[in-house]
Amino acid sequence: MKVNLKNIVATTVFTGTLLTGQVVYADTQANDPASEEDTANAETTTDAGMTPDSPFYFIDKLGENIQLLFTSDTQKESELLLKFANERLLEADQMVGQEKDKYLTKLIDDYLGKLEKAQESIAEIVVSDDVEDTVKEDLTGQLEDSTTVSDEVTEKLESEQSEQLDEKRQEAYLVANVVKDLDVEKVKSLREQGFGFGEIVKVIKLAEESGKTEDEIASMLKDGTGYGDLAKQLNVNIGNIMKKVIKNKEKYIEDMMEEAQKSGDEEAYKKLAHSMNTIKRKKVEFDIVEEFAEIEEELLEDITEINEKLAAGEITQEEADEKIAELKREAEEDIADLEEDVREDMEDAKEDAAERAEEKAEREREKAEEARERAEEKAEREREKAEEARERAEEKAEKARERAEEKAEREREKAEEARERAEEKAEKERERAEEKAEQEREKAEEARERAEEKAKKEREDDQDEDQDENDDNDENDD
Repeated sequence: MKVNLKNIVATTVFTGTLLTGQVVYADTQANDPASEEDTANAETTTDAGMTPDSPFYFIDKLGENIQLLFTSDTQKESELLLKFANERLLEADQMVGQEKDKYLTKLIDDYLGKLEKAQESIAEIVVSDDVEDTVKEDLTGQLEDSTTVSDEVTEKLESEQSEQLDEKRQEAYLVANVVKDLDVEKVKSLREQGFGFGEIVKVIKLAEESGKTEDEIASMLKDGTGYGDLAKQLNVNIGNIMKKVIKNKEKYIEDMMEEAQKSGDEEAYKKLAHSMNTIKRKKVEFDIVEEFAEIEEELLEDITEINEKLAAGEITQEEADEKIAELKREAEEDIADLEEDVREDMEDAKEDAAERAEEKAEREREKAEEARERAEEKAEREREKAEEARERAEEKAEKARERAEEKAEREREKAEEARERAEEKAEKERERAEEKAEQEREKAEEARERAEEKAKKEREDDQDEDQDENDDNDENDD
């Protein structure tokens, strides 16, 4: 008798393992202001645009290929690949919303292809010494953000593609957070052996956890052993690897948040707070998957034991069915407890987010109060400066008025002096003119007198001559 484990745990929404699975909860962001704002920002930069149900969709894809073809810069190529990958997810969300699930397979395949190329391109940038750290952090952050897929999409996928999606998303998450800390020589060696960066991360982490060398791990993989099987052979809990990565990321973000808070960089703090929310959700997700894996493992062991007893004739079919039914009830109870734990964890996460939001609001209020006080101080200083300026202006005006009055007084004095000089000059001119006129009159009088004397003399002379002539005439008469 074969028992399908999925029928036993059909009531749960948790499936997969840590190596190939990862749970995403749409409702974890429902009441998260930072998430909503981040989502809004993402939607302003990445738009689904034309969807695959359009007969012209191929034109959209052709345009993307042309952009990539003519992009030689690795950073720009990485950004384009992530942009196109995110567009595929938005298109997938739209198709699910419109109940056009038949397009999902190709969309997710295209998404995974773009995501894998992007992670390889970004990893090349991260290990390069020629690129600034800010660029590396921005690209790895974008890569990490691109690993989030909605529940609505994942629930519609076939089991095989869903596992592939989870594995590739987890691989990209590891690349985004681990590559920057890897030994360059080890990376170079594994690259030469044909491993991609996603594979390299897993090889190195498996080697670290198992105590084997990277070459030994690589050799086992080349022999055809899968990562999941290899982890089991080496007795390595992949969940622990992910937990360490997440813990390191959490510590890094906490340190950065503290620095942002001290420096008063609210924009950076806001982004880091959203990243912290994402990290906490991932922690919950991995805890859930790990606990579910334990439930699944116990169920498999119990079912195997029941099947063996049934095959050996130790129990009847009816007894086997009863035991299976009992296992199912126990599994459903365990899953119900797990779901309750999830809800509590999510509530805790929401409360943490609310507390951070309140702290942020308090910082904003304090910042606003400080800004108000600074504004008042500035206004007071401006008023004082204006008053001082007014006083200086009045003093300046008063001095200018005084100088103007002094100048006017000097001008009046000068004018008075000039008037007096002019009067004196006119008086002198008048006196000179009178003197001259007097002299002229005197001269004229003298001339007149001389003329009169002359005339008189001439008359006298004439009279004398007339007398002489008369005398002569008298003598002649005699």
